[in-house]
Amino acid sequence: MRRKMIAALCGGAVLSSGLIGATPAAFADDGSVSYLAPDYQRGELTGDGKIDQDDIALLLAAVGTTTTSPDWAFVAPADLDGDGVITIIDVTAVSRQFVYDDGPFAILEATIVDMQAAMTSGSLTSQELTAQYLARISAYDRVPGIDRATPAEMLESIIATNPEAMAQAAALDAERAASGPRGMLHGIPFIVKDNINTVGMPTTAGCSCLADNMTSTDAETVERLRAAGAVVIAKANLSEFAQLTTSSVSDYGTVRNAYRLDKNSGGSSGGTGASISANFAAFGLGTDTGGSIRVPSSFNALVGLRPTMGLISREGVIPLDLYRDTVGPMARNVSDIALALDAMAGTDPLDATTVNADAAKPTSYASSLDAGALQGMRIGYVSGLVSGNAQAVGFRLMPAARTDLIAAGATVVDVGEFGTVNGAALSSLPGSSSFTHDMNDYLTTHYRSGYTFLDLARKVTADPSLSSVSPSSITNWASISNTTRNIAYPAFSAAQQAMRTRIDTLMTTYDLDAIIYPSTGGVVESPASNNRISAYSGYPAISVPMGFADSALDSTSHSGTPMGLEFLAEPYSEAKLISFAYAYEQVSQNRRATTLFPGLTALG
Repeated sequence: MRRKMIAALCGGAVLSSGLIGATPAAFADDGSVSYLAPDYQRGELTGDGKIDQDDIALLLAAVGTTTTSPDWAFVAPADLDGDGVITIIDVTAVSRQFVYDDGPFAILEATIVDMQAAMTSGSLTSQELTAQYLARISAYDRVPGIDRATPAEMLESIIATNPEAMAQAAALDAERAASGPRGMLHGIPFIVKDNINTVGMPTTAGCSCLADNMTSTDAETVERLRAAGAVVIAKANLSEFAQLTTSSVSDYGTVRNAYRLDKNSGGSSGGTGASISANFAAFGLGTDTGGSIRVPSSFNALVGLRPTMGLISREGVIPLDLYRDTVGPMARNVSDIALALDAMAGTDPLDATTVNADAAKPTSYASSLDAGALQGMRIGYVSGLVSGNAQAVGFRLMPAARTDLIAAGATVVDVGEFGTVNGAALSSLPGSSSFTHDMNDYLTTHYRSGYTFLDLARKVTADPSLSSVSPSSITNWASISNTTRNIAYPAFSAAQQAMRTRIDTLMTTYDLDAIIYPSTGGVVESPASNNRISAYSGYPAISVPMGFADSALDSTSHSGTPMGLEFLAEPYSEAKLISFAYAYEQVSQNRRATTLFPGLTALG
């Protein structure tokens, strides 16, 4: 609702043409934000990258201006109905693009745009928003802090809440009042997977053996988000040491699926996936080595982005395999992914893989949020990656996805099987054997100088209660020699290059703009290996909700659980992939909120 704002502006407006002089300075105290999505830029008149009170005041003063008026060139972009005259209809249409809403705020399924609109109007503060999310975590997950004794109906997606979250939100509210918001993430709460360094909180990788890992600095990606004004609200549970994609089991509990508590959340970023789907924050951070962003996104009806290797820094992240590790955002909608990525992407001197990131990223990924982006695009459908028998969920959802893509203007080309990679199936690709090496570097840099992974294994051996993983398994992980790593690398590197060649060949042969396939082999408990295409190539991929299993239609015992559709393209094509995902999201509208975690007022 914008009635109060429009009424206030109308009260002082002169409704006649020819009254527009020089463009005024941006209205400094309206607290508005710049959202560069095309649908929020139509009719922008003042050149500050946002529709705000300045634009609407100018347009009100121009009501009656026609194509023959001397001021027409200035106001023509706001003639949204194209009738050659500025009318109150145009004013109303432009005002809808002002990130402003003075109506009641509803937290369930709220987007970042919804949150900023409410904060711009003054009907919501970051403190109030943060308190609402903390209340939901407390009610549905676990009490603030580490508490392993949660009841069976709890989600167990959160390891710990941030004790400073409310104070940080209060400081950001004061800053907004004094000087306006920093941008679209100002005052927005987010969740961090607990293998990503966060000042003031332990970073455990899901193992109590690292409960004392209080780093002195944030990971680069957390630092960037805080600089953009976002608020760390909690650290998310994960599969211990990020080892699994099927589930997220750690010393802090087993993360449950946001749609069915008797099913898995996916891994290893399952805590982020379940918590964001349950509306515990606006967005979250995951890490992805094999499929650990996209699998839990698929299983929890989220949008999840694995970026190009080297677009986002991994500095300050507990590693699994630095040849494939990356950080990425997870959210309930594509727009929030774009807004998070705007802050996260960029070159970091402490991560050499990001050397080209600043040059490769656009001014804003939000500018790619175009519902018409699929018009005229050629999308390759890898039909051979749909798993199971003819009654499997994917065989119903993929044809529906093709129909939606065609409705959005795309040409969908069946490219058949993906085939083997350097003679190996996707499920059998060789690893790099880098876990020990990469963990040693992390521990000596961030935990304790000279400390090794084998030292950590000895700690767990002395007290097995510190981990959900057996001491012998951790000892084996910590005992991979550099010789073994060096021997493994050539086969791993060959598989990487072969994967890139296979993708490039498909894209060239069929003249494709992107390829699609199911994000997972099926719904929960079926991650399969499709996600390895992006992980081994280093090419970006985004998973978008594709639908839900239905036992009345599918051969499944997982009725009501979600499945995602994955888009993949060439390196640094995130803007294009976001545009395709957004266009598909707008036509399909496949996400639906879980009913297991309603608004707290609904509890009675």
